[in-house]
Amino acid sequence: MVKRDSIGALAAGLVLLGAVGAGAEIYTWTDATGRVHFTEDLSRVPAQHRPDARGNAVEEGIPGRVQTYSAPPAARAPRSAAASTPRVGRTHRIRVERAGNGMMVPVSLNGGPPVPFLIDTGASYVLIPQSVADRQGIDPGPAARRERFSTANGIVEHTLVMLDSVQLGSARAEGVPAALSPSMTFGLLGLSFFNRFTYQIDAASGLVTLTENGLAESGVLRGGRSESQWRGEFRSLEIRLAENDVRQTRTPSSRSRAHDRLDQEREALEEQLEQLHGEADRARVPDAWRR
Repeated sequence: MVKRDSIGALAAGLVLLGAVGAGAEIYTWTDATGRVHFTEDLSRVPAQHRPDARGNAVEEGIPGRVQTYSAPPAARAPRSAAASTPRVGRTHRIRVERAGNGMMVPVSLNGGPPVPFLIDTGASYVLIPQSVADRQGIDPGPAARRERFSTANGIVEHTLVMLDSVQLGSARAEGVPAALSPSMTFGLLGLSFFNRFTYQIDAASGLVTLTENGLAESGVLRGGRSESQWRGEFRSLEIRLAENDVRQTRTPSSRSRAHDRLDQEREALEEQLEQLHGEADRARVPDAWRR
């Protein structure tokens, strides 16, 4: 049995959560690209980051604390009144089917008919095939933001959407950030769903146990994101804007077409940043979380 504590998602990547034993300390550190990592083994943290990692260490199970990765969702969807009451400690047990080396489950999106998803706690987001989104009327709209993700096949860019709800068996999460994939056949049920729960996955018996942690309802997650997730989202766009500035500087003035393309790219990035601030405003995210 693998036991993993919630939460996680990564602004520019799909990463696996390692198993965490009861009472273990979790160390966090941020690399030069802004990617946040965590481990229970301090020796895995690069030497230059160990002082900060020690200072940020959190013992698993401390109430109100959460280990996070930066995660980029899209505009926040309305939430029902029922979501305002935390249901900490409520446990759900769901049977799963093996699909090769994976586990397949029926998942309902926005209250729609169940569709097959593979459980992937290494995926930062719920990833929805575009064909499923089209059938179920999940439309992010023409102004939806896009985000870059790091995968085993390189960098990809997906459109973002905020789902009203994602339901697996009796376990329901509301306001779940997701990404749309034009190439996937099956969806991936990733950490933007599982981060609402402490979860146990027993692959041998085909059983997933989810215990609600109440982080979204209590305000630790705002607009589907934690403080470090919001910080990572803003940092990602700021880094891309800085990279654009560097390319502008290094491009000879004689290359007018290249400068035009860079200008258009900068305008698009500035628009995304403005949209992100709008999302943060609606989620009542403090200014300190935006830096």
